[in-house]
Amino acid sequence: MTCNLEHIGDQADSLGLNALRNQESVSGKLRPFRPGQGEAWSVALASQTASHTPRGTSQSRGALGTNSMVLTQSPQGGRVTRRSLPENAVLAIGMVVFALFLLLPEPDKPLMYLTRWQVASATLRGKADASDVAQDIIGFRALVRQQDPYPILGPAGQDIGVEWQVLHTSTHPPTAFLLVAPIAFLPWRWAAAAWAWLMLALLVLTLRCYGVSWKTALGLTPVALLWPPVATSLGQMTIIWLFGLAAGYRLQSKRPLWSGMSIGLASMTKLFPGLLIVAFFLKRQWRALLGFVSIWLASLVILVLLHPGSIHRYLEVNRSTAPDMIWRADNSSLLLNSYRYGGWIGLALVLAFFLLIVWTNRDCLYDSEPFASPRLWRLLSYFAVALLPISWGYSIAPLLPLVTFLVSRRKLSTMIVGSWCIVISCVGPMWGPYSVLPLVLVNLLVGTGLLFDALPFRLFTAHYLRDLAGPSSHQDSTRHR
Repeated sequence: MTCNLEHIGDQADSLGLNALRNQESVSGKLRPFRPGQGEAWSVALASQTASHTPRGTSQSRGALGTNSMVLTQSPQGGRVTRRSLPENAVLAIGMVVFALFLLLPEPDKPLMYLTRWQVASATLRGKADASDVAQDIIGFRALVRQQDPYPILGPAGQDIGVEWQVLHTSTHPPTAFLLVAPIAFLPWRWAAAAWAWLMLALLVLTLRCYGVSWKTALGLTPVALLWPPVATSLGQMTIIWLFGLAAGYRLQSKRPLWSGMSIGLASMTKLFPGLLIVAFFLKRQWRALLGFVSIWLASLVILVLLHPGSIHRYLEVNRSTAPDMIWRADNSSLLLNSYRYGGWIGLALVLAFFLLIVWTNRDCLYDSEPFASPRLWRLLSYFAVALLPISWGYSIAPLLPLVTFLVSRRKLSTMIVGSWCIVISCVGPMWGPYSVLPLVLVNLLVGTGLLFDALPFRLFTAHYLRDLAGPSSHQDSTRHR
């Protein structure tokens, strides 16, 4: 059994990890992607038409790990070669990476840039200090006990065994508190470890949502931890966001009700993943919209039953807490920092940049497909992160599918942009005021990559440097969906 790494850019939606490229038929017409029909990794964020298939060759249509191969033509147009990697090798590499990850020393012995991974490793081993999931545990316990679900976090943290120098209330919606119910009454370090392992399981399931085999999903999950925003998300809610969007896209064709429920689950964390319901409106997927609404109605009913005043309390405390958090020096929100350093002109430029991205990708908004195309899903997934008013290092973890898509798109322009996203987030600081510039740059670069990918000019469609000087034998025959 083999898994294809070359397919990473072609139909790999999210982590771009393998897909069978949507190919052209002999007549040159495109066969559109239908989510949920078994195309591996062409689920959420796939490149719909990738590169042109040379005449006389064919591509296999199997899931990752089911003997899927990619056929590539030599630059001289001669022999077709195959590239593949056994899924057992992917699993072995992942297990080695994970073993080394767990062997990292304690965070009190920082190893330069490895500190962010040391904290994640310690959390998995049950040696976690404070993390953001603590505020959700505090909130859920308060809901059950009919106490204030939004106390000052520092003193409240001592009640669950967390030493936390935090002098403000939580900014999470009370719906997020419900998500930690299974671990809320465990001792803190057990709860933090259980949550971290649950996030790892959701990463594996995210890969499975994109059609990846179990072995490959298990092997690639530790590799995903090498990206700092993912590693620092083991004590956060962002992986639930990531999983919810993956499941939502995967299910939208055959189980639209469950698709909407998945987006509803994701939006319980930070509200902004709810932007994906735009796809349901555009495609008139009313059952999916019903699923989204049903999750929220059920959540609100539970909150009212547990603590009738919890929603009002959330709105009350965030009148003061939210502005304070927004104007913190280490808030890496793209919109906030465009205004902070550029005033109204800077904010207007960023909004114009957003409009340009939408304009260049506008055909995905009104195509005739009954379901949201991968490109529409990419756009909405990007804006759900880019529009956040409060953003930290882990907040860009949901951009991982887009970053991998850009790197593996097999275009020089997007590959360069995506590679810089990885480099900047790996070498730049994840916390403090100095983390703002790198994280804002990653947000801007992902948007730039989506813009470049939609432009038809040779500068942006070239696969190799030589393609810039003359017609490319590998240029996309048509823009991807």
